[in-house]
Amino acid sequence: MVAKKTLLRKKAAVLKGKKVLLRSKQVRVTQNLGGGFRRTQFAPVTIGANSFLTLTFNAGSGRAVINAGWTISGFNSAWPTDSFPSSDTQWILIIENPTGVARTVIPFLITKTR
Repeated sequence: MVAKKTLLRKKAAVLKGKKVLLRSKQVRVTQNLGGGFRRTQFAPVTIGANSFLTLTFNAGSGRAVINAGWTISGFNSAWPTDSFPSSDTQWILIIENPTGVARTVIPFLITKTR
């Protein structure tokens, strides 16, 4: 029963958090990794103090998602609460910032040509 309550609180917190849709037009840096693989770095996104950030990545035309990652400012704890492909062209990453200060997240996406 405790696990179910924790999950419900987590879902409620995520629904209240900031949601950002990342598209190929918002790319800052793209690196060809060879073999059809590409690493894409998006513009920084702010995550509020004691909050959640949901990033939805779209792979772009002719590409499939492989994985997503992130880096965050500061040396305090932060963690992903979920990271998964919602389809072959979209990845969802949910990050929690448990600190009392807003921080900057730089998101990354790995894709492959179809």
